[in-house]
Amino acid sequence: MLIHSTNSQSTPSCDVVELVEKWRSNGMVNPNSQGKQNKDEDELEELCTKGNDKSQMVFLTALPLDVLGAIAMKLETIEDFICFTAVCRDWNHVSTLIKHQWRPIQVSWLLLAENTHENPGCVRKIFNLANNKCYQLRLPETFKTRCWGSAYGWVAMVDSDFNCQLFNPLTKARISFPTLQNIVIAPQTYEDKDDEDFICWLLTGSIVRVIVLKVSQNDPNEFAIMVLYKDWEAAVFARHGDQSWTPVEVRDSPIHASMVDVVAMNGHVYVLYEDGQIEFWNVEEFHRLELVKPRKYSPNTSVVYASFKETGAETIYLVQSGSDLLMVLRCKIDLRYVVDDYVYQNNFFEVYRLNPKEKTWEEIEDLGDRALFVGGNASMCVSVTHATNLQRGCIYFTDDDYDCWGMQCKPSGRNMGVYDLKNDQVWQFYEGDDTRSVFCPPTLFIPQL
Repeated sequence: MLIHSTNSQSTPSCDVVELVEKWRSNGMVNPNSQGKQNKDEDELEELCTKGNDKSQMVFLTALPLDVLGAIAMKLETIEDFICFTAVCRDWNHVSTLIKHQWRPIQVSWLLLAENTHENPGCVRKIFNLANNKCYQLRLPETFKTRCWGSAYGWVAMVDSDFNCQLFNPLTKARISFPTLQNIVIAPQTYEDKDDEDFICWLLTGSIVRVIVLKVSQNDPNEFAIMVLYKDWEAAVFARHGDQSWTPVEVRDSPIHASMVDVVAMNGHVYVLYEDGQIEFWNVEEFHRLELVKPRKYSPNTSVVYASFKETGAETIYLVQSGSDLLMVLRCKIDLRYVVDDYVYQNNFFEVYRLNPKEKTWEEIEDLGDRALFVGGNASMCVSVTHATNLQRGCIYFTDDDYDCWGMQCKPSGRNMGVYDLKNDQVWQFYEGDDTRSVFCPPTLFIPQL
């Protein structure tokens, strides 16, 4: 539950509870109402008939359930829906009936770094990019874990015992996956899991990315995850309910190229290598629980190679945008040591669209009404047509400078911002001082209930 909200500078602002209380104080809702009962009937009738020339008061909790459902379906944001559920029992009941049919406007939230200093309640802040507010949630489950956000409300988490699960920060729902303990074996020299060397190894030398995949369009609960580890050179896959991991064959090529990103689309899982090559699998093949060999798809990468050489691109991402596959090149330059931390001072990006017929990557300079989200989270794309405060044609990025994290085991999370692809401009979308962590720098996710 949202327990408090502030803006990005930590100044007080109206939260969900305050908004509900405001409705109640205005006589719009009755927190104890279950319909008209006994002595309350006269008061209800009076409230329903009172009014002036401009408006007429309506006692909302007396509305039929189907009308309440129609109202709820018109809500556009997660905050409004949570507020709706908090009004009274009837409204809460209606929300449970229509929750799986309701679709909010897609907006990314930023799960900020955990605060372990004088924080017995394990409260963690989440920043809403749509209204520049921070919500504080009690999330002890996320402390001392590595987290990767996704587009489906889930945050993938791996703890120091290599337990792996999906976690919804709003509903507290969880999906457990097989342990990674036998997949990623820590060196025997790391006996103390609070040891700084172990933390550095956990951050940079073991699991480098966990990506949440939606593998079925028909079943909303059918999720899978792909784990990239061993410095991007190995991968395993598991679906919800699997008892063990399916190993994924990594491409053997004369030019060393690591697996860098994964998306699921149209019943297939696509993987991008750092040289711009793509391989894919049919989702059903992963049920075999044995080594899965990919089908090769070899787009012409000459344009990508030229850009790599010219810009010195550090990281690339694979993003699904509707029916398109986009490759995003992130160029990090001017590495400096600033306030006990290594930070890239400048970021710029290039975006390419895959032409499946010509098997080529074609550069695009305008994303239209879309915004991309890349970095230490799943690569995501949303339409900003109805999304307040999100900028069209921009790339929002979080810190995934894994190499920098290993330098003296310093906490990281500084390298975040927004890049305007068309105008080649960069600015910050969050300026708080609570972004650094040795376990989990901030990660973006799209909330769902």
